[in-house]
Amino acid sequence: MSDNRINASPLARHLAQQSGIELAQITGSGPNGRIIKRDIEAVRDGTVTLARPFASQAATGAESSGGPDDAATGQMHSGIMPALPDARAYYTPGAYDELPLDMMRGAIATRLTQSMQQIPHFYLTRSLALDALMDYRARVNLALAEQGEKISLNDLIVRACALALMDVPEVNVSFSGDAILRHHHADIGVAVALPEGLITPIVTRCDEKSIRAIGAEIKDLAARAAEKRLKPSEYEGGSFSVSNLGMFGIDQFTAVINPPQAAILAVGGPVQKLNLIDGDTVAQTQMRVTLSCDHRAIDGAIGAQFLATLAEYIEQPLLLSL
Repeated sequence: MSDNRINASPLARHLAQQSGIELAQITGSGPNGRIIKRDIEAVRDGTVTLARPFASQAATGAESSGGPDDAATGQMHSGIMPALPDARAYYTPGAYDELPLDMMRGAIATRLTQSMQQIPHFYLTRSLALDALMDYRARVNLALAEQGEKISLNDLIVRACALALMDVPEVNVSFSGDAILRHHHADIGVAVALPEGLITPIVTRCDEKSIRAIGAEIKDLAARAAEKRLKPSEYEGGSFSVSNLGMFGIDQFTAVINPPQAAILAVGGPVQKLNLIDGDTVAQTQMRVTLSCDHRAIDGAIGAQFLATLAEYIEQPLLLSL
């Protein structure tokens, strides 16, 4: 069989030709037995011995006519969903830069893939009136100005979520196979964007902490996350998460649940709206939030109840201080 009939990435073919290696002698380690860059390098470096892969490849449908989709034909006909082909199969070597995954990005990719594949997500979206909360924040920051402190809109949202979780404990849960774990406190992960990826350091016992304490802890966790100084206990676990992209001009989005949690709140930015209230047209600042729920642990009505409770705290912010 010619090398052109063997399931190999373009980069692997190029390296094999440069090194005088016959693709027919190599067992691929890529998706569906595809020969990829690391296989050629392993043979070239002498870390693996050459083998005869053809019988096993033909049996699994890994032998291909050159296209990545053909490599999976045997598995697709058998009813098994194959892995996605290596993206490098579609592009010419030299037409892109290859940036190896670091441990953090690799862990994120694995965790989020598992979450979307294994957790049945459903989404609930609600618009919240934001004017009262923004006015409350302005007054609090004015009072804190002499001390050089300032609270953010996100600090208030995290505090509101913590209180709503205590009022609707059916959302403050984790699914554990044969049981649902109902947590005693609101341990809230706050999404922090880093160049290496997204991490959600956890502010523990938010239900017992003041807005100032929550804000100070978020700043500390975010700073240490940027410096890669977080302990695993500071970003693993938790009972709920908040992901806020409002500062980037995003009006609405959905977020992927962060296991072992069963829900995450995606927060959009403030938007000016004209609304009809009691027959009058009123200018109002609104914020759209979307709750992603694990349907194994949380039902739609419970998720809706949580958002209604959250709306009370956001739209009547004095309750946040009680």
